[in-house]
Amino acid sequence: MAATRLFRPLLMSALALASGLGCTNAYLQNEGLYEFTATEVIRDDCGLLSASSVQDSWDTGELIITGEVVRMNYELMDMQLVGAFLEGGLTEDDGFMLDGSVANASLTAKGTQCTVEQVAVHLEATTRCATQFDGVLRVRYEPRIEQPQCACQVWMSYRAVQNGRPCILPAPAP
Repeated sequence: MAATRLFRPLLMSALALASGLGCTNAYLQNEGLYEFTATEVIRDDCGLLSASSVQDSWDTGELIITGEVVRMNYELMDMQLVGAFLEGGLTEDDGFMLDGSVANASLTAKGTQCTVEQVAVHLEATTRCATQFDGVLRVRYEPRIEQPQCACQVWMSYRAVQNGRPCILPAPAP
């Protein structure tokens, strides 16, 4: 009888832990530091990118995954981006999105020194393998009223690779 009283709370704890594990989604994407490379300039009102900067490194970010929540400590203005996975499951092509902003930032836009009210970043990503994701990154400068010339946006397609290890894609079938 005493063994049953001791065993019951232990059994209930084990069941609670096991049921909690069943609700956790696993994702293919690795956590850690990623290097971003612009692959196509879609829009650049700010004059930050040029055709020659495509395929050049464009900042780094440390990806942190907690369940469905995705965070990134992004090098651009030491910004923290927060978002979530868009699709569940342990499969390739998991998508996630991240958003972040910084207030009262000093920067150069269109060749002019600006202090903007806010710099907002939106990142959409698709997992290609555990060490690579790609998508579209948007950066929007929201200027102060007295500096309307600083209003601009940068949109680019990018590839983010961890530890210089991009996906190894199979050769196309003949």
